Amino acid sequence: MRPVEARYENGFLKPAQPLKLRQGEKVAVIVLRHADPTRWDLKRLAAGAEEDEALAAAGLEAWSDALEAEDRR
Repeated sequence: MRPVEARYENGFLKPAQPLKLRQGEKVAVIVLRHADPTRWDLKRLAAGAEEDEALAAAGLEAWSDALEAEDRR
């Protein structure tokens, strides 16, 4: 497997370079988007950091409690 750069245009993926494939050959495709900095609102993300930390801590505590209860059985 090798990565291939492509652009999505009008419903089709267009490789940046010609591919060494036979006509009609089938391939498997995994699509990974490149990060788009214009989609990230860093102020919004930073504002939610404390809430995310609290939610993660609560989740870890519940998980720890469940494991301890399982050990007591």
